Amino acid sequence: MFLPAAILVAGSVVPVAVAAEGDITTSETPIVTALGAVDKDVLRFNDHLTTLASPYMGGRVPGSVGMERAMDYCQFWFEEFGLEPVFETESGELSFRQEMELGGTTELTSSQAMFKKGLRRLQLEADSEYVATALGENGEVTAPMVFVGYSVEDGPDGYNNYEGLDDLDGKIAVMFRFEPMNDDGGSRFQEGGGWSGRAGFRRKLNACFDRGAAGAIIINPPGSSDPRAEQLSSVGGGGGGTGPVIMLSQAGGEKLVERCDPKGRSLVELRQFADENAGWVEFDGKGTIEAMFERTPLIAENVGGLIPGRGALKDEVIVIGAHLDHLGMGYFGSRSGPGELHPGADDNASGSAGVLLIAEQMVKSYANLPDDADARTILLVCFTGEESGLNGSRYMANNPPFPIDDHVLMINFDMIGRILNDRLSVSGMNTGVGLLEFCQPFFDDSNLDCIVAERMSGASDHTSYYDQGVPVLFAIIEDFHEDYHTPADVSEKINRVGATKTARLFHDIAFAAATRTERFEYQRQGGRERQAPSRMDIKVRFGVQPSYSEDLGVLINAVTPGGSAELAGVEDGDLLVRWDGQKIENIEAWMGMLSKHEPGDEIKIGIKRGDEEVTLNVTLQGR
Repeated sequence: MFLPAAILVAGSVVPVAVAAEGDITTSETPIVTALGAVDKDVLRFNDHLTTLASPYMGGRVPGSVGMERAMDYCQFWFEEFGLEPVFETESGELSFRQEMELGGTTELTSSQAMFKKGLRRLQLEADSEYVATALGENGEVTAPMVFVGYSVEDGPDGYNNYEGLDDLDGKIAVMFRFEPMNDDGGSRFQEGGGWSGRAGFRRKLNACFDRGAAGAIIINPPGSSDPRAEQLSSVGGGGGGTGPVIMLSQAGGEKLVERCDPKGRSLVELRQFADENAGWVEFDGKGTIEAMFERTPLIAENVGGLIPGRGALKDEVIVIGAHLDHLGMGYFGSRSGPGELHPGADDNASGSAGVLLIAEQMVKSYANLPDDADARTILLVCFTGEESGLNGSRYMANNPPFPIDDHVLMINFDMIGRILNDRLSVSGMNTGVGLLEFCQPFFDDSNLDCIVAERMSGASDHTSYYDQGVPVLFAIIEDFHEDYHTPADVSEKINRVGATKTARLFHDIAFAAATRTERFEYQRQGGRERQAPSRMDIKVRFGVQPSYSEDLGVLINAVTPGGSAELAGVEDGDLLVRWDGQKIENIEAWMGMLSKHEPGDEIKIGIKRGDEEVTLNVTLQGR
């Protein structure tokens, strides 16, 4: 006995027959019946998608066993379709893999802080009186010490700790953390609370190491209103030091000053001197500081294959790519918290499956070209490290297998699997002269509602090529969903039909562009899709002093005591790279993200601290 029913397969409702409980039959097979009604390209896309988003792939975080399986899968199909290896190895052979370092782990192997004056030695205790930091480079230094106040060279009213001190060659610079303080323990430089950018580690260390310092000691100052002055933190990398850097607690700093200050001042008295006087002091005796870290690099790989060009256009290249990586168990970048599998079906198994589908179709299209046809080389790539900052595509754009000037177009897919009402966002049309006019007929014939963005949206792999002067096209769902960067981004929710339509559309565009005589002249756009809102539009306060110089992310020069960022654990020198699961392209894009929040909103942020990305929970305060 059978009961009528219907199931949803690849976005289409297909009538099937369902056996009543207890019935067993081989004459009717509902799943086979449903799949038989689906286009073969949709079936192929479905195979790729469900495999890459399977728990067997472990969420595809770079360096994991699951990511290795996913890369093996993509390489298998590139080879099966007949693509050629493209990346030259150290042995001179060609490979489907392009290796790169993608962060790694840093482990302290040895450290010390010892000070000697005459025959008297002072050895500080690790973890309680000092910590080694990764703000500088590995090394052990024994040298005279010079106290340089707060290591500020450009403070207000002419405040300059380096006045008359142009040379620190071979010496150890000793400095206070933060910047000159008032009686309340706050900044003398910054009105309204918080610290100015001069309090950041990078700026302070650059000032002393640029003058030849061999190492640096940072002391937590007494009397500060900033709670971090009571903490020792083995701060991550990015400080700019070219020698070892250690941090002393107030107790450790008191011992050092008591032993080595020529006037016998206490730590509080020395701080008061530095607050009032932009000077420096040669300490008595010598210091020995050591900070040795062992770094184990993480090797990640882009996976790519080549369809060779022919004739007069064979030396020009079109790249078609998507990122393969995702968040693994969500220990960074998750919008819902760590410890649970993040399959990344839409982000970005869908884009990678689209690249595999195009690869198969493009090989057939090239095989059908006339023998005397001219056609450009097609390079198909599944990138690594996109989620941690476009690392794979940026590395490949900077280290291309062909000269970057020969790249005529880059097409990128990121989340094409949850298309609603056939609405697909396409951007980058203004990056190449005539690109929109060329693409529009394909959009019109695609059975998709292609929403053409006026400006290119950033923070995905096409940005790496755009920054190198290559015209780009970027496809992504028009209607965002709440499953992004959560465990709920699963394969059952993917619209296979819409994604397959997208792959066919861009196969046709890429093939036509590959055989077009003229190349698209690159043009720089006037701005990104999001522009920074007015401060009046922002209702929340994050509590940092940001730098405006980063190309990707927001560098935190200083953290405001008691602010949202400080309470969440953000530190000076951190690089803010992710906001509520979304990658931060630049400070203007971040301002746009801030403007969407209300006081009390709880979000997750991702910060890079040295080689690691750390996820923190933030409760946003009102302005």
